[in-house]
Amino acid sequence: MRVRRDRRGVVAIEAAIALALVVVPTVLTLFDLGGVLETRLRVDRALQAGMFAAWAISGATASQITQAAAAGAGNTSAGPSVSATASFSYLCLAPTGTYGSGSPASAGTACPSGQVLGEWVTIATSAAVSLPFPLPGVASPMTLTATGRTRIQ
Repeated sequence: MRVRRDRRGVVAIEAAIALALVVVPTVLTLFDLGGVLETRLRVDRALQAGMFAAWAISGATASQITQAAAAGAGNTSAGPSVSATASFSYLCLAPTGTYGSGSPASAGTACPSGQVLGEWVTIATSAAVSLPFPLPGVASPMTLTATGRTRIQ
């Protein structure tokens, strides 16, 4: 009877349950989120480096742009590797036209009168992130991507 009325350990048991069910999963989720955000920043930096190379290197090739993007990502053995691809497209468009208003062409094509040939580069970067502590409803590995397109001529 006396043991039933003794409530001295109840708070410690409730705190242990709360710690196990709330605090630990929250800390593990924050650990996963930090890794995902760090990889997202690397994917964005790779895209930015690829775009800069496309603008800065006159007559840049897809290989040069891809290499610049990989270098900009800072690929190391510590985190997921960021991959990049670059592709070129050519459009005949009005001098003030946009990518969506142009008509497809090929390099060196003579455009109709009043239109100019525009060269565009599209760069796509991606990285697959495996979560150390997979979360319910979240795919692991998850693929983070970034894509950009700019006119270079």
